[in-house]
Amino acid sequence: MKINSKLKKEYEDIGKKHRGSLLKIAARSVLGSSVIRVFNRESKEKLLDYLQKIYVDDLLRLRAQTDYKSWFETHLSKLSEEIKKTNPTNTNIFPGYKWGHATKILNLYIREVVEYKRYFRESDAAKIRKWLYVPIDSLVMKKIHDLGYNLPFDRIKDIDTAKKFYEVQELLGQAASAVNIPRIWFDDVWANRD
Repeated sequence: MKINSKLKKEYEDIGKKHRGSLLKIAARSVLGSSVIRVFNRESKEKLLDYLQKIYVDDLLRLRAQTDYKSWFETHLSKLSEEIKKTNPTNTNIFPGYKWGHATKILNLYIREVVEYKRYFRESDAAKIRKWLYVPIDSLVMKKIHDLGYNLPFDRIKDIDTAKKFYEVQELLGQAASAVNIPRIWFDDVWANRD
């Protein structure tokens, strides 16, 4: 079969838009039914739109964990405001709409972009990977509990302060550093769920 000009043009367009498509795919995969089910219906489109607007290339300019934390919290505040706007009285997510649910979504999205979508070159991904936070959900909480730790919350919606969120991240970060692997890899508990 001979390649026609339409097919060639389609591939040219795909090539120009590929990096943006990776971000769209990442956002959609993160906001699947297991994540979005606790939110009001109109939330999904707003959250998809916000995630795709995050300029993730800014991650390349960061130099340290403290830079990442600042970048993360800036986007977390904006994402949590989007959640709050579309879910003002949703008891499924309050009081932890920001430090529980919004962190989960943002962490899943950044993990997806850095770890799975090959958006960045491997050398850049290796640098960024070590700063990423673990998305806290019921499986992660159960695993931490099974390993002998009592968390100051039982559900995602109970993660209502930065202190609660960062205490868990610090614990996981210290353990990961002790064996020289990235903290984010604790999310691999999803691969081993029964």
